[in-house]
Amino acid sequence: QAAGAQHPAGAPLPRSRPRPARQPRLGMAPSQTEELLESDDRYEVTSIPELEEHLAQQLAKGTYDLDANLAILKLYLLYPDEAKVDTMERILLKALLAFPAADFSLCMYQVPERYHEALGEVVRLAQQLEMAKFKSFWKMAGEADMLAQVAGWQDAVRGFIAGVVATTYRSIRSDELVELLNFSGGDLDKLIKQRGWTRSKEDPDKIIVNTATFESKQEHKPKEPTNMTIGQYRTLVTASTYA
Repeated sequence: QAAGAQHPAGAPLPRSRPRPARQPRLGMAPSQTEELLESDDRYEVTSIPELEEHLAQQLAKGTYDLDANLAILKLYLLYPDEAKVDTMERILLKALLAFPAADFSLCMYQVPERYHEALGEVVRLAQQLEMAKFKSFWKMAGEADMLAQVAGWQDAVRGFIAGVVATTYRSIRSDELVELLNFSGGDLDKLIKQRGWTRSKEDPDKIIVNTATFESKQEHKPKEPTNMTIGQYRTLVTASTYA
């Protein structure tokens, strides 16, 4: 174990005797991952390859396992020599797609500040979503090659944006919605049907996204999000992780 590393409260200490290296179980089933996370091996360095392989499956299949990904980051804190920046980036990408859940902040708590600069691109992407700067997000995403490794990322982001639109607007013009979601008009009709939205009878270019009663029938701009800011991430991580 690396000097200065501490264990999470209540976590079993790694065994003092070295254990034979195990071959990772490629293609781990969810039940195998759950079994590993509930065992004493959760905090063993030999568990890292198996959990990293599980992350690779999430990227390829569009599945998601926050507990397993957090376990990787905690193991990287316990065994700093095993830490991989590209794996951290992939974990953060999966957490980013879970907005509006707080998964991204939970993962950032486990990332030492010394890695923040290398992870700047994914952090900036998350910041755009968090601040509802969706047009800026799509522009940045178009230049982010790392997203190509994440199956289904566009659908996940569009689902989040559609949810924000539905809670902050009563109605929105179709051209504006297409721009926010970064897709074509044909895709818009499909989304309208999926979300149970309707086109205004008076103006087909206006999409009714929320039929709840508002004090004002004027179109609303997205509210500022209440999630933790990147600056707050940095302050908290500085105070709680290793130098």
